[in-house]
Amino acid sequence: MFVESLPVGQPALPDADTVIATLTAVMADGADHPELWAMIPALAGTIPDLADRLTTRADDALPIALLRGLVQAARGDCAAALAALGPLALHHSQSALVQGVVFHIQALADPDNPRYQLAGKVCTAPFEQLDVLEASVHQCCASWLQTSAGDLGTTPWPQVWNSAAAQAVRASVLDGSYRYCNKTACPKIQANGLPEAAAVAARSPFWADVITNARVALDRGPRVVNLAYDRTCNLACPSCRTERYAADDATRARFDRLQDVAILPMLKHADIVFVTGSGDPFASKNFRQLLTALTPQDYPHLRFQIMTNGMLFTPRQWAGFPNLHGRVAMLKISIDAATGPTHEALRLGARWDTMYENMRFAGQLARSGVIDQFDLVFTVQHANFREMGAAVDLAKAVGATGIYFARMTNWGTFSASDYADRAVFVPGHRDHPAFLAAMADARLRDPMVMLGDLAEFAPDRAGQGRIFVH
Repeated sequence: MFVESLPVGQPALPDADTVIATLTAVMADGADHPELWAMIPALAGTIPDLADRLTTRADDALPIALLRGLVQAARGDCAAALAALGPLALHHSQSALVQGVVFHIQALADPDNPRYQLAGKVCTAPFEQLDVLEASVHQCCASWLQTSAGDLGTTPWPQVWNSAAAQAVRASVLDGSYRYCNKTACPKIQANGLPEAAAVAARSPFWADVITNARVALDRGPRVVNLAYDRTCNLACPSCRTERYAADDATRARFDRLQDVAILPMLKHADIVFVTGSGDPFASKNFRQLLTALTPQDYPHLRFQIMTNGMLFTPRQWAGFPNLHGRVAMLKISIDAATGPTHEALRLGARWDTMYENMRFAGQLARSGVIDQFDLVFTVQHANFREMGAAVDLAKAVGATGIYFARMTNWGTFSASDYADRAVFVPGHRDHPAFLAAMADARLRDPMVMLGDLAEFAPDRAGQGRIFVH
C-alpha cells in the first residue's frame, strides 16, 4: 500500500507520470484497492494533466485502462467509463482488481444502493469455510476468491487455515475493503446479503471476539469444507470443461493420500462437507470412497451437501451410500435447461428422460424428510436464458425446495470472444434486452427462487429472500 506516497494536498505535487507509476505499482498485486479509487477525484482535480497523460500513454496495459475508466467516472461520466471497461471486464471476469474497479464505478453511478456499501458488513465464509482444489485452497468459491491460502498437498491443514494469505483475506473483510473478492460475481454482495458486523458479533462468543478484536488467526478449524480437487465427471459440459475427464491411477493415488493425511482429519472438526464443486461425486472413485469412510460413528456431527449433475443419482446409487441417509443437509442438482433438447445440447452426455426421473426421486427424498433440502442450480447463458421461467415450473414439478440461477463463469474453457457471445447478462450483448424481459418473468418472483448474482437485473430485485450458500 503506497497511499502515503500520493501527496494530495501538499504544496509540491508530483507530476502525472509519477502518480501513474505509483498507482500502477500498487495495482500490480492484482487485488482491489477501493481506498485508492476513492482518491482518484482529488488526484484528477489537483493534477490537471492526469487525464491527458492517461489518454496519451502509448501502452494499453490493464492498469492504465482501469485508471482511465476511474478518472472518466470521477469526472461524472460513469456510463461511458463502464462501457469502455466492458470488454476488459469480460476478458478478466475473475480478476478481483478489474471487477473491483467496475464495482467502484457502479457504486458511483448508484450511490444510494446498499449493495455497494460494504464497510461494516461481514462475510463469514473466510472465517469458517475452506474449498480444497487440486493444488490450492480457498476460503470461498475460487471464482469469487482467487487468492489461495495454500496447498494441502504440501502443508498441514492447520497451517494453511491460518496462513498469512488466509489472515489477509479475513482482514480485508473486517476492514471493509474486500480487496481479494470478485465483487461483481459474489452472490452475497450482489444480492446485498452480507450481515451487519453487530449482528454477526451477537451470534456467539467466537464471533464477538472476531469482530471486537479483529481476530484473523483462528483457534478453531473450518466448519464448512468444500471438496473440489477431483474433476472426474461423467459429462462434458462446455460451461466448465472441454472434454470428459477421469482421474488416472497416479492422480487417484495422490488424492487417496490427500484424503488420508488432510481431509479425513480436518473433517473431524467440521460441520458440513460439500461434495463436490469440481465434478460429480458419484462418478469419482475417490469421492465414492470418501463418502463410504465418513460414517456416522466416526463423524457424528458431520452433515453433507451433495452437488451432482443428476445422471447418476438413481435409487440404486442412493441405496449404495447409507452413510448419506438422514445426513444430507442439501442436495443440489445442476441443470442448464428446462427442456430436453437444450439440456442435452449444454450437458454433453446427459439424457433428459433419465435426468427427469432422477430429479423426481430427489424430490421424493425431500418430501419424506430423508434429505433436508433439494435445490436445482441453473447456470444462465445465451443458449438457455429463455427457459428460466420454465425452470421454476420444472423445480416445482419435481419437488425441489428451491432453484438458484447464476451467471455462467468462464473457467478458461472459452476465448474472450466466445464468452462474450454467451454472456447474455452483460449490457451490450445483442440479446441483453430479451434477457431483461426474461428476468421480468413473474415466475422468478417465487419465494423458492434465488437469483444470486443476477439479482440486479430483476425489475424489483426479486429473489433476494434466499441467498445461495455453497
